[in-house]
Amino acid sequence: MITITSLRHAKSKNRIEELKKFPARISRGEMVWVDVEDPKESEIKELKERFSLDSYAIEDVMHGNQRPKMEDYKEYLFAVIHIPTLKNRKYETLEVFFFFQKNWIISIHSGSTEVTQAVESRIKTRGLEPLASNPTPDLLFYTYLDFAVDAYYPMLDEAEEQIETLDSKAMTSFKQRSKKFDLMVGAMSTIGGVRKRIRSLRKSLVPTRDMVGMIMRGAVPFIQDSSLRSFRDVYDHSFQLLETIDNYRDRTSDVRELYINLLMASTDNIIKLLTIVATIFLPLALLAGIYGTNFTPGFFEPGSSTPTGFYILIGSMLLIAIALLYSFRRSGWI
Repeated sequence: MITITSLRHAKSKNRIEELKKFPARISRGEMVWVDVEDPKESEIKELKERFSLDSYAIEDVMHGNQRPKMEDYKEYLFAVIHIPTLKNRKYETLEVFFFFQKNWIISIHSGSTEVTQAVESRIKTRGLEPLASNPTPDLLFYTYLDFAVDAYYPMLDEAEEQIETLDSKAMTSFKQRSKKFDLMVGAMSTIGGVRKRIRSLRKSLVPTRDMVGMIMRGAVPFIQDSSLRSFRDVYDHSFQLLETIDNYRDRTSDVRELYINLLMASTDNIIKLLTIVATIFLPLALLAGIYGTNFTPGFFEPGSSTPTGFYILIGSMLLIAIALLYSFRRSGWI
């Protein structure tokens, strides 16, 4: 579906329903925005012919899966931005493609998100005010880019919440006597999901920052000097987001190490307990083995000839066990 909006003095002027009615000449102070949602092949072909778009750029639009970038085709700029979305706790990325020059801009995207709806709502109600009195394509591109970068914040907030939850549950979870391995598997699965999302966000945000950095250096045509101040805000936000992503990546590593160390400590405690039990019963088993052995007649076993011999043996075994426990505690083993 193609929607064409004509803007003058930063406010919406009118809407053109058909691409063939696109003005052959755009007056000064006017900008035309062509928004294409869920484009059909025939619509892409019509755009290509009407605006003389490059075949390689059109191929990128058709195939998708492009990283954020900006390319100069002399007569116009071609740009790709990513808008992160979260649907049913599943991370997705919407690609928006742009062609623009000094008085027209084309945006192409599959489906609609809160960001695209917010931009469209702003243009309908306020136009590009208060960014400029005269609308320009670079400011509309900035508006999309600003909303897109701000969309990373809710994703990172949700990741932070998951990390905080895992961190707070770590100690209490391992105090339980059962299902420690199941808890470990669940925690590792959650941490893996958070790290995967963070990697995806960083993968799309780094080229976005580089693209805005290229704009800030003044190396991009059709971007007015007066607009650089607006793009600087996006540049700062992208840096801040990348620092936050790197911080969260380190925190997920710390939480993962915490769970692994807690599981190892729990296992060590179990092994230590079993070792102590086995060590205590080792001399007791030795005495029991000696007194349970069949010897040749005449062999003297201390206490075997008296009625109290059995009780003396049991008492000796208890004294040995108590002495070993005292020795272990004094050595700091238990």
